[in-house]
Amino acid sequence: MFDIGFWELSIIGIVALLVIGPERLPAVARTVGKYVGRANRFVANIKDDISKELKDEDLKRILADQQKLADEYKNAASAMNASITSETESLRGNVSMDDILDIEESEQKSTEKKASATNESNNSDSAESAPAGTEKS
Repeated sequence: MFDIGFWELSIIGIVALLVIGPERLPAVARTVGKYVGRANRFVANIKDDISKELKDEDLKRILADQQKLADEYKNAASAMNASITSETESLRGNVSMDDILDIEESEQKSTEKKASATNESNNSDSAESAPAGTEKS
């Protein structure tokens, strides 16, 4: 706080001894020490309060930044949702129910062809693996 060295303290002590006197000097030194301690504690409390306020301001700033980011993400999600909805609606307008039924029929035929091909394949495999002299039934 103050830049007071050894020699400055010595001069202050000698002047205090001459001005106050040797009988009252210990009581005055105790009183001065008590007030200096109170002042140090007061300054330390003020520093703590200031640092807490600065931390609070930093936290408030960080919270505001996070809220801005959250709002941006919400807006982006809403825009994407609207885009997907409009694309879905435009596709629904282009596809009729007959098209959907045709697609389902073609998928069923494709599934039936695969199943019959699998069955024929299994039958031919079992005929090849049958022992000699037995016929395929």
